[in-house]
Amino acid sequence: MSRRSFEWAPASLHLAAHHPFALRRGWVQWTYVLAGVLALLAVPSVLPPYWPHLANLSLIAVIGAVALNLLTGNARLVSLGQAALLGVGGFAAGLLVRAFPGIPFPIVLCGATVAGLLIGLIVALPSLRLRVLYVAVTTLALHFAAVTVFAIIQAVVLDSSGINMPVAAIAGFELGSAVRWYFVLLSLAALTVLGALNLLRSHIGRRWVAVGEHDVAAESLGVSVARAKLSVFVVSSAVVSSAGALSAYYIGTVSYESYNFGLAISYLAMIIIGGLGSVLGSVLGAVLITLLPYALDQVFAVVGLQIRASTLAGLQEMLFGALIVGFLLFEPRGLAEVWRRVRTAAADWPFRYRAAQRATR
Repeated sequence: MSRRSFEWAPASLHLAAHHPFALRRGWVQWTYVLAGVLALLAVPSVLPPYWPHLANLSLIAVIGAVALNLLTGNARLVSLGQAALLGVGGFAAGLLVRAFPGIPFPIVLCGATVAGLLIGLIVALPSLRLRVLYVAVTTLALHFAAVTVFAIIQAVVLDSSGINMPVAAIAGFELGSAVRWYFVLLSLAALTVLGALNLLRSHIGRRWVAVGEHDVAAESLGVSVARAKLSVFVVSSAVVSSAGALSAYYIGTVSYESYNFGLAISYLAMIIIGGLGSVLGSVLGAVLITLLPYALDQVFAVVGLQIRASTLAGLQEMLFGALIVGFLLFEPRGLAEVWRRVRTAAADWPFRYRAAQRATR
């Protein structure tokens, strides 16, 4: 047994002796986790009928935001091509459905994921030796090139205003309602979150973080910088494209107008407000940014203000910008850090309060 293992046990006993509520705090935190899971499962039956639709949009955004945060938050490679990759997934799914009517939904989803993987590989190759700013410019060029290709395919090749998607089905079970979609998307979002957490704990994710922190130092320690950048581009692009295919199936149509540059900015806002480099921050930021326009609309409806759709869209963009600047100035770690403080205070409060009372007696 190593010296480190001998030192670990007394340190743990010392910690338990000085913090008698530490074990109970762990049980409280697991209770919160269980309560959160039960609350998520109860969303369709407890909340009004429109809320499952909003929850589905949030879950699709969670999948894309987690993937983008792996690239931008952990590997520190700023990407402005999120909307283009979502469009790659959506158009790949739409073209597969048109070419092969009756093709199963899981196969289409896999095909869209592979399409995103290939596009990520193509974009990553010229970006391997580029700095962060040039990577952002490369992905920005990807966005405009992809949108142009989508417009040509839609207008010239398909001669239509969009692609109508069929109702998705898994093993004969049709996803014909928002409630059915909710449980499928919740499962896929949970798999994405767990996969990202496990990747970041593995040697692959540690290489991404090392390259993001300092690529020269990482290379001097034996990390292949090119391989790390290539792998994170490919993984992120594949997951984002799968989110694009899911969105196409859920909404029911695919059109190039949906994949504008504002969509890419909204995903950047998700990970900045949620917390760069944090999987939990990706989830919180995606939910907030997705629900914020609907919340703003409801506020104006309650107040009684009649605002045009174009004005409302401008107010939403201004609010996104204000939130980004506010979090960068006052809480750079985002909502993930805010949640950590609240969770720690809630878990420690009753036990720490009682311990303080006993100490003052």
